[in-house]
Amino acid sequence: MAATEVASILRFGRSAISTAARTRVLVLHTTGRRSGRPRATPLAVHEDALGNLYVVGGAGGQARTPDWVANLRSDPLASVTLERCRFAVGAVELHDNERVEAWAVLARVWPRIDAYQERAARTVPVFRLERR
Repeated sequence: MAATEVASILRFGRSAISTAARTRVLVLHTTGRRSGRPRATPLAVHEDALGNLYVVGGAGGQARTPDWVANLRSDPLASVTLERCRFAVGAVELHDNERVEAWAVLARVWPRIDAYQERAARTVPVFRLERR
């Protein structure tokens, strides 16, 4: 399923899932922390007024933290494809007040993320992706 969604986002700039959910999506390109192989992950994205991109590791409320989170923690230099344009980013994981402030904004954009965090019973990581 993820491979089909990635292919759709790369080709059309969106997927059926993102269209139905009415949210922007990107493909996050990381390097596997153990395999060293390229990985591509479709994610909902929020862009702030400064052009920073925000993604969350909610995984739909799963208890397990997504692999892409561990990949970014291992190597924060990545790239994204957004609206069919690929560019380099540096990932910054948000903590403490910075995370709380970003979460408040993201919860207004994506009301379901509060439920995802509650269901996951873990702190859902938030990353700011800064264009390089």
